[in-house]
Amino acid sequence: MTREDPQMKLRLPVDLKDRLTALAEENGRSLNAEVVRRLEESLEGELGGKRTAPVDDRTLDLFAETVAGKVVQALDEREKKRAKR
Repeated sequence: MTREDPQMKLRLPVDLKDRLTALAEENGRSLNAEVVRRLEESLEGELGGKRTAPVDDRTLDLFAETVAGKVVQALDEREKKRAKR
């Protein structure tokens, strides 16, 4: 993004701005970069008029940990059954 890109004024509720500011800090971005990234993601998620909810990194990590844990548990149980044979 450059200084030549168009600018616009935008009113946000204080709590939303605070949440976005906190997320921007967590992600190492400026507030502007955070808002632009989130808007781009929401528009990319539109397929045939249907919107898909964006999935953040924390959700993906939690999902991976949960699924990975269950896979490991299932593999351990399978190995125990095989060992008993």
